[in-house]
Amino acid sequence: MSIQRLFILILAFFLVRPALADNLLIGAGAGYKRPVSELSAAFEKKTGIHVEQIYGHMGGVVSQAKQSGQVAVIFGDLAYLSKVDGLGFSRFLPVGDGRLVVAWPKGGELKSPSALAEPRFARIAIPDTKSAIYGIAATEFIQRNNLAVQLKDKLQVAATVPQVSAYLISGEVDAGFINLTEALAIKDKIGGYLELDQNYYNRIRIVAGIVDGFGDQPAVRQLQQFMETPEARSILEKHGL
Repeated sequence: MSIQRLFILILAFFLVRPALADNLLIGAGAGYKRPVSELSAAFEKKTGIHVEQIYGHMGGVVSQAKQSGQVAVIFGDLAYLSKVDGLGFSRFLPVGDGRLVVAWPKGGELKSPSALAEPRFARIAIPDTKSAIYGIAATEFIQRNNLAVQLKDKLQVAATVPQVSAYLISGEVDAGFINLTEALAIKDKIGGYLELDQNYYNRIRIVAGIVDGFGDQPAVRQLQQFMETPEARSILEKHGL
């Protein structure tokens, strides 16, 4: 099922039952589907509040939130969410710092980022360098390590982090830039990964943005409380946040 089709079904559900306080619609970047899904399941089990979720490219998630007026919380990068036009947030709940890694498929090996300049790394996948936060971070890392010229003709741009992961798992690329959360999730399907020095890219602060107009809803307030619990923190840490 496409993201658009899923969103339409979710939106129809909420429009039919707008008055119920025991339902919550949240969105998140595709690269954080696993931790947000686990958080949602734990929250639902603890409170009985049903959580519907949409995932995808952040631009698409934000666009759906604007058009529907039904998305209460969006998980994503603070730098991106704080600058969104046409969608305000009453509060940003801290989730954790995003961490950039370079990964490689089974059969490969990488001991240093500088080795990416070697001929054996002919195809290197990178998320969208203009709107995907880890594509932006990877670009910063490459530039600040003076690797831009060496890697210019090797980079293959994908739309999202999960797409880069798919290329790594299938062996279609020799390396790829993803986030630690994703690397931990697919570690058994790839050759390995190397966490990159955070001094070489701008800090990535992952937050849960409470959309304007939803902050006083009981379900949202309970989610805020849950995010501060040791259980929630444990889930996030398990996923590299």
